[in-house]
Amino acid sequence: MRAVDGGLIATGAARSAVPGPDALAISRQVTRLVLHVYALRMAAVFTFSTATITLRTKVIPRWIGVLGFAVGVVLLVSVGLTPWVELLFPAWILLLSIDIMRTGLRSSRGAGGTAINAPA
Repeated sequence: MRAVDGGLIATGAARSAVPGPDALAISRQVTRLVLHVYALRMAAVFTFSTATITLRTKVIPRWIGVLGFAVGVVLLVSVGLTPWVELLFPAWILLLSIDIMRTGLRSSRGAGGTAINAPA
């Protein structure tokens, strides 16, 4: 990635002319590919770390954590397989968010009017 960018910058500086459409098309494709692969890998790492933290703190049910590890593995090994794989990460985050909001609302309603260790 840096080599392609550096080559385009060096060529542009040496010629003082605008790069041709072929050079721009190649750089756009290389940049898109590298960022796409990098983004999916980083989403997998985020999924692994979030699933690990939330499982160890017991914030989420075990099945959501295991599903997070499965999503992470799929994101790591299936780059370029199908564009639909990209939707696994936001779908898992949505599921995680809904579960956290649901359990947070339920626990705050349960403690509604009672005070713990209130003086008598």
